[in-house]
Amino acid sequence: MNRRDFLQAGGGLIVTFGAARLASELGLAPDGVRAQRLNGAGSSQLDRWIKVNADGTVTAFTGKCELGHGLYTAQTQLVAEELCVPFSRVTLVQCDTELTPDQGTTSGAQSHPTNFNHADLALAAATAREALLAMAARQLGVAVDQLA
Repeated sequence: MNRRDFLQAGGGLIVTFGAARLASELGLAPDGVRAQRLNGAGSSQLDRWIKVNADGTVTAFTGKCELGHGLYTAQTQLVAEELCVPFSRVTLVQCDTELTPDQGTTSGAQSHPTNFNHADLALAAATAREALLAMAARQLGVAVDQLA
């Protein structure tokens, strides 16, 4: 079957392309119609990422979503290891647009690199660990390197 026969039998052809940027630049559409970047705006605010609770548990927040690729377990483990707490003490909140940082889309195998390559969630957990050690050192009157 050739293309012409296929189109005649199928009844139509739909061709689309992305013109949102051009439409925005020409003033025909607002900037909001552009597709979201792979990585969202992000946040450097530590409390947008990690919450250490009074009972010793930790709540971590991520804009990336579990889609069957093990992200929930991997990110929970990342936080537990960075903060030196048992895995069972970490709760991970994902994809809640009111609570979690804007990390853009979860696609293209970018979720692990986005949160694990010394940025985003990994950086937040490491920063939280350093802050906790500094507070403990002050409270106990010892140097940070004296703590375990």
